[in-house]
Amino acid sequence: MLLDAEEDLQVIGEAGDGAEAVQLVRSLCPDILVTDLLMDGMNGIEVTELARKHSPATQVIILSMYSSDTYVSAALEHGATGYVVKGSGADELVRAIHEAMFGRRYLSPPLTEQSIMAYRQRGKDAALDS
Repeated sequence: MLLDAEEDLQVIGEAGDGAEAVQLVRSLCPDILVTDLLMDGMNGIEVTELARKHSPATQVIILSMYSSDTYVSAALEHGATGYVVKGSGADELVRAIHEAMFGRRYLSPPLTEQSIMAYRQRGKDAALDS
């Protein structure tokens, strides 16, 4: 319902599990796929990898309640364009979709802050190693 309310977005399919999501991507080739990280059948990272394999132009947004670096990194490494943490607010998902439509990556603000902190720490560690 949230996405249907957006004038510039059109929902063209919904899946009950990961395998069905991959089948829909193969047949519909959507611009954007929004998938949960944890689903029946296969997880969102597997779905992302298969969706991008079958429809390289499809941008994938992972929606998850998990914000650990491990999950976020794995999602991005397997082709996700964005990662939105559940509870961030409905507007965050819409924003992530809009960013993906323009070919840009998106991380929920808590993840962005974590990434910045990790980047700064790697910089400090590299400076100390020199």
